Formats: sequence, C-alpha cells, structure tokens
Amino acid sequence: MEFVIIRIMDLTVPGVTVLDDDGNYNVYINARLTYEQRQTVLAHELRHINKGHFYDNRPVVEDEEEAG
Repeated sequence: MEFVIIRIMDLTVPGVTVLDDDGNYNVYINARLTYEQRQTVLAHELRHINKGHFYDNRPVVEDEEEAG
C-alpha cells in the first residue's frame, strides 16, 4: 500500500514530490507560501501522482504541462 505524506518546510521551490523506497509519495510544500498557494501546489503534486508521472519515461516538461 502506498501513502501520500505531506510535509511543509522551507524550500527554494514551491513544491516537489519524492517517491521513497517503500513506494510512498513524500510531498514537500514551501512553508513560505500562503495557504491558498500551498493548496494550489498540493493539487499540482497530486495530479503528478494520479497521472503516474513517477513511472513514465516522458520528458519532465511534458509531465509538468499535463499536471498544470
């Protein structure tokens, strides 16, 4: 079973998701963003997960466009 773990911390980017060795998705969101911005970033990262972007061989640019 895979989990989505959400962490709020200071980052230099709005957000990023990392797949760990257990198959869990660790979503890191920049603590400096407003609540609304955090929600937007979380939705974007969840779209990456739902669309299977961690398992495709497409260029990152295409996955970013698809995740919106």
